[in-house]
Amino acid sequence: MFALANLHQSFSERIFSPTASDRAALLRVGAAVSASSCTLDFNRIEGSAGLPGHIHWRMSAYGVPRAFTALLKEVQQRLAEAGFGHIATGVTPHMTLSYSAPSPLNKIVLDPPLRWTIDELCLVMGGGHPYRYEIIGRWPLLPEIDPPAMQPALF
Repeated sequence: MFALANLHQSFSERIFSPTASDRAALLRVGAAVSASSCTLDFNRIEGSAGLPGHIHWRMSAYGVPRAFTALLKEVQQRLAEAGFGHIATGVTPHMTLSYSAPSPLNKIVLDPPLRWTIDELCLVMGGGHPYRYEIIGRWPLLPEIDPPAMQPALF
């Protein structure tokens, strides 16, 4: 299982062994992104086996909020403009729990769903033992345009 500090939503592929020039350019990309926050509703945990020995457990979200799509498009556009189109790939709303789970698992329904708001964009470097992310840049996103309705306390 991932350490709690490693839970994240990716918006691109990663660059292995980025140069100082790559890092500087990606910091400029992050600073240029202008998009709204969004809230994901994770409603299930899935665990599928891909390549032998690689079992991927992930929380998956119900639907794709418009703000998520807009944020993803903004990140992809900024990456492409900076010459990083090769990592500006499509992603789905999900959170990886483990890349090396002990076994596949049947779908687990989360009811009620786990609500998670993405309110900042981070540029990270991964590595070490145990594996962890070091945040090298972070930028707050704009306020959420269409936040989910919340039930106020009754008492």
